[in-house]
Amino acid sequence: MDLDINTKKGQESLRHEKKMLEKIEHSFSVQLIETPKKMDSKIDGIIVKEDQISGIFESKCRDMSYMELLDYKSWLVTFNKIMDGKKISEMLRVPFFGFLYLIPDELVFYWKITDEFGEFRFGFNIKRTLTRKTINGGTAIRTNAYLPVKYANEIA
Repeated sequence: MDLDINTKKGQESLRHEKKMLEKIEHSFSVQLIETPKKMDSKIDGIIVKEDQISGIFESKCRDMSYMELLDYKSWLVTFNKIMDGKKISEMLRVPFFGFLYLIPDELVFYWKITDEFGEFRFGFNIKRTLTRKTINGGTAIRTNAYLPVKYANEIA
């Protein structure tokens, strides 16, 4: 399978993601274990604390500033990713988190999307919209979730 992560832009995104994950690990004293990059996994990784799985996560890097994020008022995530995370959260009995790295400002935000039972912790809009297909361009019409910025927390 030829994944976008193997392209020049994909590798650049991977470098930003590593920086973000290191910041999260340091801030929360956790270990983040990523799913294989060579396959299209349902989640991006698991969170381990004191030798136990304490959460799962989806992570994204965006070339947008904090002010742009505030203008959008939400973080767009493919709805299928949200539902996959919800299902895995419910099965493992751990919360599902979304991590967002804003490249220009080098800021990391997180949303606690579900609790340990896989129940959504807040409401969000769902719309079928035209978006960029991948980091390398193109377009796709997908059902997307829009996670409100007001439920985000900054990671120091």
